[in-house]
Amino acid sequence: MLPAAIRDEDNEPRQERRAAGNDREVSARNEPTPGYLDQDVSRFFYRWGGHLSATLVRVRARFDGDLDQYLLYLVFLLSELQQTIAAGGPSRSFAPRRGLNALSLSDITQIPRETARRKLLALADRGYLLRDEQGLFVLGDRYGLDEFFLDLKPLFWDAVRVER
Repeated sequence: MLPAAIRDEDNEPRQERRAAGNDREVSARNEPTPGYLDQDVSRFFYRWGGHLSATLVRVRARFDGDLDQYLLYLVFLLSELQQTIAAGGPSRSFAPRRGLNALSLSDITQIPRETARRKLLALADRGYLLRDEQGLFVLGDRYGLDEFFLDLKPLFWDAVRVER
């Protein structure tokens, strides 16, 4: 049996026990203990927010100050990542990349179609995207998954590392 601290109706702490391996919540209440967010969590979010800001500044510079271009490019990266996962990992065989048009990307990102089209052309001019024979945009090789994860690494590791 594992103890699980919960609070009764008067918000007083009490202990209940639950069987090991039982994943059900002991209490229907999912609210944090009063004062919990005022503790180390606030420091964590402050530190993480600083890392997020620094990451966005770095990514923004990579995409000529245009985070909408990054958002459009991110759709292609995530599509590539999804294909990699579906294939069971990186494949040695050539699989054609999925092409997208400006209208689809506009719907996905909520960027107006003409704006999305201009930004996609700019990404293609700089080698981030390529255009296939049907005029669809596909992921280029200039900035791949490795660089993407390297840029975002501070959000996943540096920001969650416990200070000692």
